[in-house]
Amino acid sequence: MIPTLDPGTPALRGVLVAALMLLVGAPPTFRFVVFPELERQGLDTARVHHAALTLVGAALVAAVLAGTALAVGNAPSVDVDSFVAWAGSTASGRMWTASIVAAAVVGLSTVARHAIPDRTSRSLWLGTVFVGALAMLLAFCCTRYSAAVESSSLAILAKVGHMTGAALWAGGLAVLAVLPGLVSSDSETETAEFLLSATRRFSMIAVAGVTVAFATGTVIAAWHVPTLAALVTTPYGVLLSLKVVLVTIAAGIGGFNRFVLHERIAYSVRETNDAAVLPGMLTIVGPRIEPADAVSTFTRSIRLELAVLVLAIGLSVAITTAVAPYEVLEPAAAASDGIVATVTFVDFGRLLELGAVAIALFGSLTLGYELGEFGSDE
Repeated sequence: MIPTLDPGTPALRGVLVAALMLLVGAPPTFRFVVFPELERQGLDTARVHHAALTLVGAALVAAVLAGTALAVGNAPSVDVDSFVAWAGSTASGRMWTASIVAAAVVGLSTVARHAIPDRTSRSLWLGTVFVGALAMLLAFCCTRYSAAVESSSLAILAKVGHMTGAALWAGGLAVLAVLPGLVSSDSETETAEFLLSATRRFSMIAVAGVTVAFATGTVIAAWHVPTLAALVTTPYGVLLSLKVVLVTIAAGIGGFNRFVLHERIAYSVRETNDAAVLPGMLTIVGPRIEPADAVSTFTRSIRLELAVLVLAIGLSVAITTAVAPYEVLEPAAAASDGIVATVTFVDFGRLLELGAVAIALFGSLTLGYELGEFGSDE
């Protein structure tokens, strides 16, 4: 039987996951994409720095509040003594405690960066936020992971990898989505130049994140969905199929942004036709985008990609919170029709695992291409 959940639990988990995505994904984008390009082009960094502090602070508060609310709901009693005993004597309580400690480190480093910036370097602060957020993410994954494999360590590792990859993608997109309004430049053309260069840098992070998220997600799906039919005949499979459709659409929009829209804007702004495309593909010729429209066009497309990805993350929260995976339903299904599809499970699971390997190889090739293009530009 699927356990009955408090109606607020999925919402709280959604807030916690969204906050962790920002805390893990935003710092690398600020550190390796935004600030280097701002400084390289001689643009002011003050507004972006203030936005980074605000984003980290807001996400941290949201994560702590949502995580604590979930912890209070899991504790046997809201009495202080009982709660303290729960936090120190149960696995979920210890993970919550570890998450709070990591959050405290992130919070103290953020306060230090704001109060004494001369003594707290930006790189150290962003690195501390990233590592602390990863610790919070690990604690979260240790409380809810796949029970379909015997090794809990493997299941936790796969979930951490999946969520980290998704965070690098979604968290970075969130930064790019608000970035145009934070850049102080003398003209739309200068802003467009900055966004073009920032997108090229971010593509390397995005490709790495998408590859890890897709590969580990496929492995996790192989554990939970034993047959192709289960993708359309069980609630878990249906939601998983819809999630796959959404992330595929988001990835498609991302590819369009990088290899079509990016090059059209570059052609218009720089008045060149050095469009970079995937190896083996023909150069895509499209309508010219005027420099005055480049920033708004770029922003709309990035936000569309982010919106689709947020829907996919919301479905992922629903899948892991409110819907039983196939192996929970399998005994009842087997008892009702007397069929145990062991061979089908092995074959389909193996097919998905091979798919994960193919995704990893393709992603590695694409990342190598992006690194090569970035190196040639530099």
